[in-house]
Amino acid sequence: MAEWKLPLYFSKPALHHIKHFVDGMLSTGFTGTLTDIHRESLQERDRRTLSHFLTHGNWDDSHLKRLVQRVAFQQTEACARREGSPVFVILDDTVCEKTKPSSQATHPIQGASFQHSHLRQRHVYGHAVVQTLLRSGDQVFPFATARYDPQGKSKIELAGDMIQAVPMSSCRTYVLMDSWYPSASVLQTCAERGFHVISGLKTNRIFYPQGIRQSLKDFASYISKTDTDLVTIGSSDYRVYRYEGKLNVVENAALLLCWKDGEGFDPKHMKAFLSTDVFLSNVEILSYYSKRWAIETYFRTAKVQLAMDRYQVRSVQAIDRYLTLLLFAALCCAYRSHGSLIDGIHGFHLQKKHDMIEYIFNQAQRGATLEQIKTRLRVA
Repeated sequence: MAEWKLPLYFSKPALHHIKHFVDGMLSTGFTGTLTDIHRESLQERDRRTLSHFLTHGNWDDSHLKRLVQRVAFQQTEACARREGSPVFVILDDTVCEKTKPSSQATHPIQGASFQHSHLRQRHVYGHAVVQTLLRSGDQVFPFATARYDPQGKSKIELAGDMIQAVPMSSCRTYVLMDSWYPSASVLQTCAERGFHVISGLKTNRIFYPQGIRQSLKDFASYISKTDTDLVTIGSSDYRVYRYEGKLNVVENAALLLCWKDGEGFDPKHMKAFLSTDVFLSNVEILSYYSKRWAIETYFRTAKVQLAMDRYQVRSVQAIDRYLTLLLFAALCCAYRSHGSLIDGIHGFHLQKKHDMIEYIFNQAQRGATLEQIKTRLRVA
């Protein structure tokens, strides 16, 4: 990681804090508190310096964001060239749920509001975070993260900014997203970058079979088994109807209407998918879209292992900087484990145990007493 040249962008005190944040975040049992970071990283200064670093520290987190983007793209493109596979840009959002403060709270958490949670299927209180990953083959790297501010840019605009930040490549590039994101502006941004889109579609979207304006769900009621092809993805079989032509958000695209084989053709059970690359087969479109699942596992790992949704800082600046440091910690893990976040975290945990044992052994060799070692490790 020395080639990342962090000292060119950050002072020694800032680098010192970044190191301790990453060390603390990647520790076993990290719960999201600054107390955990202070304890697990063996920070020598007062714990309040960590809070000051997030809230008032004189450092530019945009340098760290650009570093993450550069390294993630370099690693992903190298894998794509080596394996002859596409680059996938995966977009989605998640909610970092928080407890709604009472009306008497004097210092409530800033920037929180009610957001729709896909997982809970209802509105919850907290911060919505838009995330982008880059993937090629089995390698997945975090690329960008941004907290959604109801008073600022929309999620669609944040997604557009992230897509624009992805460098253009000679490798085929596909933007993968669920049915919330394929708006006209996002599709236009992707087209301008030379990227194709593969996304889910809501069944109330409009298209024009034989020039007749219809919604997907209305049209689906006329489809029978003889109109579909059997497609196998993994261990599952699907009946797929394919349409190529105009939709209300794009002039020409491939549209797939899918049902699980053997479950009939009820429009309520239909899933719809869009591909702006009309030269892909049905199998390729659905196989490529299935790679979007990587962002769901990323969110779960980041929340369970890195306490992505358990931060306990209040100001929006501190929250945004915390999320940037978490993004950087996730990149460090993925980088050392060739694109696997969970393997990188486990590797870091194991390395830290080894380092701790070596430290205790070396201190004992130098004549340190047991009590002195306990004090230095803050377990006295």
